[in-house]
Amino acid sequence: MIAGRPSTTLVVATVVFVCVVITFLSSGSVHSQLRTTSSPTRLASAEKHGKSDVFNATLGFEKVFVIGLPERSDKRDALTLMSALTGFKLSWIDGVLGKTMSDKALPLGWNRETMQDSNLGSWRGHVNAMRRIVEDGISSALIMEDDMDWDVHVKAQLDQFAAAARTLQKDFHRNQPVESPSPYGQDWDMLWLGSCVTTFDEHLPEHLKIAEEQRNPQKVLIFDDPTVPLPPHILANGSFSWEEYPPRTRIVYVPGDNVCSFAYALSASGAQKALHHMGLEGQYKPFDNHLSDLCRMRVDGMRCVSVVPSLFVHHRPKGRISADSDINKAGQNEEMREVGFTENIVYSTRLNLGNLVRGLEPEEQWAE
Repeated sequence: MIAGRPSTTLVVATVVFVCVVITFLSSGSVHSQLRTTSSPTRLASAEKHGKSDVFNATLGFEKVFVIGLPERSDKRDALTLMSALTGFKLSWIDGVLGKTMSDKALPLGWNRETMQDSNLGSWRGHVNAMRRIVEDGISSALIMEDDMDWDVHVKAQLDQFAAAARTLQKDFHRNQPVESPSPYGQDWDMLWLGSCVTTFDEHLPEHLKIAEEQRNPQKVLIFDDPTVPLPPHILANGSFSWEEYPPRTRIVYVPGDNVCSFAYALSASGAQKALHHMGLEGQYKPFDNHLSDLCRMRVDGMRCVSVVPSLFVHHRPKGRISADSDINKAGQNEEMREVGFTENIVYSTRLNLGNLVRGLEPEEQWAE
């Protein structure tokens, strides 16, 4: 249980000063690859060199959008308070009920008989966010779903992610730079910051593999990050074992196949590519599967970076389990959850709200 205690100076130096090493994973275990690396690279601290734009009111993007149904005022209340207490501002985009969509507006390949209307509405809400970026000429935006949670130290986490993302972009094409200076680098289209299952490029099953020359197995490892949970609480490793990595390691990588579209950022060029592929080229499976195809297949030259454990994760609140999701049916029996939880988030903002509004120190979700 999260419980408050008198506020003390919260030390986050170990979050800001973490070791990072780039590895080129083509074969063998991660341990052998680490041994062949000359020395870990320590990322520069934002506090030493002036704070990055990651620490501003939109997390280093021009906008932070949240997609949510207007009737889910409970979720809007929670995210509004959470973002205010962790120092950033949200802009809301109304979600869409799939059953209200005209058959004439259905994406190519969509079958109402085999696919849920809730999946259709999810697709339309995300595509509306992509269109908003293109319509308004926004240079970059973070898009998240309305049931998110994040660590109280999310800005320090994003600062470290930004440095790792810039490292990975050295091998990306540079003919579509981000329109304004970005702390995350100038050569990205999408930053996938929230997913639930990760399959690395080199572990893709046969039916998802891409051409050898398109693969990118590079990774940046962030070591000794106290906001990474220890076993058995660390999850999302779809294709690998966390035992292959030192405890408290976060991995920044070029995505192979991700599941769940919890949160992702798009640059202006990324939004154009996403709107083209996701909005106009057909949709015959859940939105997150198509979003993964966009990155995995490098559609229209798409340049993506992701992170595991994710920085934004679906929160499951105390109360009625049936209220968890507006997409998946969680049962109609009104079963109650006594204690809320969020996978992979150590200092959960949602679970620490009671502490934060009283000026108390945030506490870990799990007692070690």
